[in-house]
Amino acid sequence: MFKKWMFTMALLLSTQTQAYEQGDSLSPFAQQTLGLNPDVVTVIDFFAEWCVSCRVELPEVNALATKLDSTKVAVLGIDVDEDVALARAFQQELGLTFPVLNDPEQTLIEDFQPVGMPALYYVYQGKVMKVRFGAIDHIGDVILKDLATIGVTL
Repeated sequence: MFKKWMFTMALLLSTQTQAYEQGDSLSPFAQQTLGLNPDVVTVIDFFAEWCVSCRVELPEVNALATKLDSTKVAVLGIDVDEDVALARAFQQELGLTFPVLNDPEQTLIEDFQPVGMPALYYVYQGKVMKVRFGAIDHIGDVILKDLATIGVTL
């Protein structure tokens, strides 16, 4: 019983206690779960079916993802809907072609703890390079500018 308690306490103490910010390294849990290529910048987009702004932005992110040089930039969606069937239907409805991880257990969103939805994280070599929260007009253009700001030449 004591070992189980110690394990639980260690797990609780090792989890992310605040939202990732620019300059933070991803937790070992996030790095292992996401399996990101350390040699490319990955734009991680947290979204959900219930998020009105996500419905507006995702088609634009999807269109941009098809145009990006995959040797330099990848887009990864994380759908935080608890109902996976609903999540997949939403992704299909929007015609998303970039990879999406479903997070019905809320483990990734608990690790990242974004302060708004949608939430974009730019990650390179396990480190957060930039973060954006909430609705953003012309998100495709903003992502391109962000990538240039963090040194990605397209």
